[in-house]
Amino acid sequence: MRNGCWIWVLALAGCTVETEVASLAIVSPAPGAAFTRDQLGSAGTLVAPVGVEVDVGGDIARVALRAGDSELGDLADGALTAELAQSGPVTLTATAFDADGIELLSASVDITIDDPAVADCHGWLDLYRVDYAVGPDKPGVADPITVTLPLNGVAYRYSGNTSQRETLFGDCSLMKSLAEAAPIVRAHGVQELIDIGIYNYRCIDQTKTPPNCSMSQHAYAKAIDIAQLVTPDASYSVLDDWVIDPDDDTCMATTESDKDAWLHQVICELKRAGVWNIVLTPNYNADHRNHFHVDLTDDADFIERTLGGDPGDALVDVAPHGDLGDALVDF
Repeated sequence: MRNGCWIWVLALAGCTVETEVASLAIVSPAPGAAFTRDQLGSAGTLVAPVGVEVDVGGDIARVALRAGDSELGDLADGALTAELAQSGPVTLTATAFDADGIELLSASVDITIDDPAVADCHGWLDLYRVDYAVGPDKPGVADPITVTLPLNGVAYRYSGNTSQRETLFGDCSLMKSLAEAAPIVRAHGVQELIDIGIYNYRCIDQTKTPPNCSMSQHAYAKAIDIAQLVTPDASYSVLDDWVIDPDDDTCMATTESDKDAWLHQVICELKRAGVWNIVLTPNYNADHRNHFHVDLTDDADFIERTLGGDPGDALVDVAPHGDLGDALVDF
């Protein structure tokens, strides 16, 4: 504790005692300081490590730190290193409490968290510490990458196989999205994703021959079909556990079982985080009853149910069921 202002108080017994006035100030970081989220945090997110130091005085039992509304923990000996993942302006607030847990005072500082500047998609993979090799070249794939698994702490297994994949092939942009998805699913305990494939050079309407058609995002290796998510305690199957929603909004629908609610929560968190542009669930049509189709269609934003709804309200063009060749939504 630093030396503070001392007040002499006359006690009832006729003696004097001295009481130090409680004080709190943030010494570091400085107001307006900028940090870059270019380090891989323990949870798999890209973070900016920010060292926080405070100066305290008086009868303070503990000091807690938060960033915005997120609690970061208590400072030890007046210091804490915060891992901040959200880019943009951030207000750090230190709050002092007495031994009874009563809040005494607080201090704040405004800083900025910047996104890293990378030369290309490969630079993002490097930041996520993805083990990858360039290639092999395949038709339709602009930036082919082969990743050695696991990818940011998540293993992959092809549906029907008993052993996990050792590698995963796709466009670099898809591999980046899977690296971004990893901390979100890991926060729900997911250790393994079971998929139905990534690359398939084909048209959306499979009666036609590429490239003279509306191409599937699988043809560009910018899509993956996810059938199950596996935690240490359970497996969550899209086919068996997802209950098709009667309403038009997938992420606002009332769920039925615990597993149905869990699947809705995870896929909607991934969509809200902007990991993928299009997410097709079993709500979309019968072709997606056993998997989530997720892809990186340019300038698209879609997850809501279309069966029974108005395709005109969708944020991508949805073709009538008999006209799949003109659809911009993948299958």
